Amino acid sequence: MAGLVVFQLSTAPLGSRSTLSGGQGDGRPENAHRAVAVPPRTVALVATPADVAPGDITASGGRLWLNGSPYQFVGVNAYEIASDWGVNGSCGTMESAAQLDQLFASLPPNSLVRFWAWQGSAATDVRTHQLDWAPLDRVFGTAAAYHQRLVVVLAGQSGACDDGVWKNPAWYNGGFKTVHDADGLTPLSYWDYLQAVVSRYRDSPALGMWEPISEPEASTCPERYQPSNCGGHQRCPDEVVAERAMVHFFDVVGGEIHSLDPDHLVESGTIGSGQCGTSGPNYASLAASPGIDVLSYHDYDGAVPIGGDRWNGLALRLGEAAVLRKPIIVGEVGIMAGDVPGCASPGTRATEFQVKEQAQLRAGISGLLVWNWEPTPPRGCAFDTYPGDPLMGVVGAGPSP
Repeated sequence: MAGLVVFQLSTAPLGSRSTLSGGQGDGRPENAHRAVAVPPRTVALVATPADVAPGDITASGGRLWLNGSPYQFVGVNAYEIASDWGVNGSCGTMESAAQLDQLFASLPPNSLVRFWAWQGSAATDVRTHQLDWAPLDRVFGTAAAYHQRLVVVLAGQSGACDDGVWKNPAWYNGGFKTVHDADGLTPLSYWDYLQAVVSRYRDSPALGMWEPISEPEASTCPERYQPSNCGGHQRCPDEVVAERAMVHFFDVVGGEIHSLDPDHLVESGTIGSGQCGTSGPNYASLAASPGIDVLSYHDYDGAVPIGGDRWNGLALRLGEAAVLRKPIIVGEVGIMAGDVPGCASPGTRATEFQVKEQAQLRAGISGLLVWNWEPTPPRGCAFDTYPGDPLMGVVGAGPSP
């Protein structure tokens, strides 16, 4: 791997096309259209090698392509990798430079890592309450050094680790252009932050695709449960209203990302198993938005190769993707394991995942991302994978349809 190079971070206003001068969550755990100055800061970043994998991931005929060939992948989520304790708000574990190297080095060639690039936890300095791109620059630089690509998630449904706002129909209908800044870490509206982050990283060789929001659903949640305890308390008063709000959001936001960055795909981030606004046929209605290039499904169906029911299951979503002629990925796939009674062993989980991976790739899934990579083994029975986990051996071997 190339040695470290020191870059001076740009202080260009937000909305301008600034790059490094050297080259290129949810944690399962608008009033202002203004520039926020980025304080000058010199940081050591991993150099981008001159022979970084060329080309962007594209979509055509219902599948993904890379460098003129059909593309399937297996990779991981590592939602926390932009955390920099004491610098940004952070969300989850903070990885050292060596641990980031370990993550990207463990993946097969041209893999993908999905992570949170949220304003409130990744991009705002906790001391100045201004944008500071250094933590995100480090992630992009390290990924590029290992010829890997990123699925960049711009916000989360719950608002945890970000603006603290549960995303309801009003938010999807235009509330994303309003500033929500209760703790000083989200000084820009979602809309203005989108302009800034897309403009900054659209030319990075590490950029794989954009995800406007993780696990969107236009439901409501009582304020007393927000932002982190809405699970089980959310309601869907009107599925039709919710679906229309989400279509509006992806038409506008996906269209804006395409305008700012016509070279990279927009992926929906949806769970796909019947959430408010995407239940039943409304999943396909939303997926038809021109602001969405790649469909998403999140698989927590255990060892079942292709899970879910006949109304909202993965088999149905594969059929809908085929009709729309859009690729579909499993953006999160979680199987629990641990060395405790009643929990599958890590070795058993690895075998179960391999069976699932092969079945889904053969059925037409373009790729799978394991939930969630951490630098150290978890305690008890958990979804997390980690260095030395047999599951990472399966991931590292690459797709095997």
